[in-house]
Amino acid sequence: MRNSRLFGNKKVAASTAFGSALLSCAVTVAVIMLLGFFVAKIDATDMILSAMSTFALCVGAFSGGYVSGKKHRRNGLIMGILCGVFVFLIIILVSHFFAKATQSISLPSKLILTLMCSGLGGILGVNAKNGKL
Repeated sequence: MRNSRLFGNKKVAASTAFGSALLSCAVTVAVIMLLGFFVAKIDATDMILSAMSTFALCVGAFSGGYVSGKKHRRNGLIMGILCGVFVFLIIILVSHFFAKATQSISLPSKLILTLMCSGLGGILGVNAKNGKL
């Protein structure tokens, strides 16, 4: 059985991306909790809350893509996008079970934003200086 030239071992690439996606979700929750602390101190409108949640999603997706690219050490864009797909699927599942909000009209824009941020994180993760992560 030959390994693919693009990913090497596909199971390792998928498990790296999925593990990074779980880390990405944890970072997203942490950023939301931090922003929630600030929102408790001020009176925020729905638009500000939406911007804060989008910011948390971008930070989480970027961090997941960065870790995925850094661990896999090649194909940063592809690994970041794969991580972004996993992040988006996790967000869809969680929002379906807890918020019943999967029929939102902004779903395609969140997908594009998640893929862009995680892809950028993957590129920067691959090109970062070598160091243990």
